[in-house]
Amino acid sequence: MLQLHRIALALVVTTAACASGPEIRKLGDYSAAQPLFTTPANEKTPSQITVNVTRPSYVTALFVVPGRGAVVVFPTDTLESTHVDAGQHTIPVQFRERAYNRDSMFAAIRRQTQGRNPNPSPVPPVFRDTVRRDTTRLGNDSSTSSRLGALRDPGPGASPIGYLLLVASPAQIPLATLQRHVNGITIPIDDDEALSTVMKLVKASVPDGTKLSGYARELDRT
Repeated sequence: MLQLHRIALALVVTTAACASGPEIRKLGDYSAAQPLFTTPANEKTPSQITVNVTRPSYVTALFVVPGRGAVVVFPTDTLESTHVDAGQHTIPVQFRERAYNRDSMFAAIRRQTQGRNPNPSPVPPVFRDTVRRDTTRLGNDSSTSSRLGALRDPGPGASPIGYLLLVASPAQIPLATLQRHVNGITIPIDDDEALSTVMKLVKASVPDGTKLSGYARELDRT
């Protein structure tokens, strides 16, 4: 029962919407490139975004889900060019997982708890998830496979709400290195702490001293 309670609590946190409009954050050394982006008005899960930077930069985009993790949505291939000149450009973004449905009750609970709890729960530490969740690897015990499969958490890329984070860097951000730092990492549940943590993970993927500029906007995929 305790495990089920924890899973239900995680779903409450990660599948709920904020009461107000989309939250926006400017992160890192924002003035270095002043990245901005917009998403197509008719796409809940965007297939592309229009970015703007004030100087030539290498850019990457991540979908950040506080309390869960982050996934890289641009680039998705090592052969994909991430360099853009100063000005406006359109880049593709790819969500590999379809957003799961969000219950309105979960949204209401998060609206009641966000910013109103005088004694918030401690921010969970960052750790690497080493537990395999692929039920095809659980052996031939169909009852065990079925039971664990029912409790299987969806990946952060399937969350219906999170932050789309655009990061601009004067140095290339190697995709393989970035994925190695980001994939499987559980990030804090607080929005600001979560975004700050992901920025640090990106920073760990580039040479020391590289100034990163970040712009994050809440994305509701429902």
